[in-house]
Amino acid sequence: MKAREEGIIISVARSLRGGLREVLSSNLGKAGVAILLFMIVMSAYSLYVLPSDFPEKWKYPTRPPWVFNPRNAQPQWVELFGAKVADTAIFSNLRADREGIVLSPDALLRLAPEAERALGVGRPVFIGYAMVFRTSYTLDNAAYPQDVISLFKVETSEKVNKSRIGVVVLMYITRPDNIVLKTAEERLTLATLDYVKIDQGAFASPYISHFKLNISEDEMRTLYYIAVFGKPVGKDFEPLQGEYQITLLLLFTGIDPREVQSLVRNGDIRISAEVRVFGTSYGLLGTDNYGRDLFQGILFGFPVALAVGFLVSLAIVAIGLTLGVVSGYFGGRVDEIIQRTVDIIANIPLLPLLILVGVAIQTRGYVGWPALAVIMFILVIFSWGGVAIISRSMALSIKSEPYVEAAKALGASSARIVFRHILPQLIPYAMAALVFGVPGAILAEAGLSVLGIDHGLPTWGRILADAQANRGIAYHMWWWVLPPGILLGLFSFAFVALGFTLETIVEPRLRRR
Repeated sequence: MKAREEGIIISVARSLRGGLREVLSSNLGKAGVAILLFMIVMSAYSLYVLPSDFPEKWKYPTRPPWVFNPRNAQPQWVELFGAKVADTAIFSNLRADREGIVLSPDALLRLAPEAERALGVGRPVFIGYAMVFRTSYTLDNAAYPQDVISLFKVETSEKVNKSRIGVVVLMYITRPDNIVLKTAEERLTLATLDYVKIDQGAFASPYISHFKLNISEDEMRTLYYIAVFGKPVGKDFEPLQGEYQITLLLLFTGIDPREVQSLVRNGDIRISAEVRVFGTSYGLLGTDNYGRDLFQGILFGFPVALAVGFLVSLAIVAIGLTLGVVSGYFGGRVDEIIQRTVDIIANIPLLPLLILVGVAIQTRGYVGWPALAVIMFILVIFSWGGVAIISRSMALSIKSEPYVEAAKALGASSARIVFRHILPQLIPYAMAALVFGVPGAILAEAGLSVLGIDHGLPTWGRILADAQANRGIAYHMWWWVLPPGILLGLFSFAFVALGFTLETIVEPRLRRR
């Protein structure tokens, strides 16, 4: 028994080695293997760097972290080709560079002179404990950033009642022309101190007055980021290049400033800030109109594509090969049942069925991997027939060979004949069928996503579907459409190349002389 098992394994291994040798003997096969290795490496990298809850985050684009990214931003590398973009900059883990008790305007201005220099702002009157955070951003292209957002990380000990301590957050931007704008003022508590964005109306009136503009405050609100990062030229604006200083002033109120100072110095209150300047470029592949990082979405698509393609194709080949060999070798009623089953599934239109199943999945609320597993199951159940038919014809041909008849005469069992003489000869065909089946499964999933069958996972097809749903915007956003489309094509090409190479083993007339 052990010798027989080793003989079967050796026969299968010999067939696999022959197939691999044939693949690596052609340039087309080498290209396919190289692309496949790239896909495997990227899949492993995706599983390593992306959090386990990434699909859940991707599904809700109006929540963090996407709301803290620029929208419709191009890839950063477009600047190398002469595109005029404003860089997205993230200044994280900022610590207060000045802090102290404020009991008079002079005390506040010693900490933050911007509080008096801002357009349209009188001498400020605040009492409390102040912390000042600063950073700078350089605009070196003729393009406007989209926004500025400040995020805060608050850590406190158990002795601090965060809801009792009020916080006034002020944001000032000092432009390269030394004009200071007060761009935000928010009144929060230590418990609700999370993020602050530019307030479109905070500087509208003084800005209009300073530059003597013939526009209304409502019109200024629609131009707020152009006003912050631009200078008026006639009736238009142009980007003001240079270094911008961003200042965040936090004033703690509601309790004695000396108590806040004591809590800060003892480490009971720890605050760090992060400033994000939303440019018009971001990351390796930009963002969509929700601010989602397309590189992360496409990265997650690698393991999903491999899983869908390989698992579906492997199951199709395994089922089709097994039933085809059983049908061809044993014949009779078994053959009749299997062939009639193949006839039935071959005449059921798959696409309408998949759409029906997809709608049922969405109606019942299945999302993520369970929903995708159902779609994969339907693909397998209705796709194994072709492999079974060809496997049957090959098994019938091998079954009539003299050496098989000799093996039967010597008392070889059916299992030995199938596993020792028939299956090893079908392995090259199975390999070719496997690699040809992978792109079909991937493209089926992508097609369903584009048709609106949402399984909830960020796949390449899902990204294309989102672009198609927002086609009024996506028509001008090539980075939203081309990368997933190119990867789908590249993935399919890799397996088609491998399949054509392996076809020389299956079809003797194509073998090299």
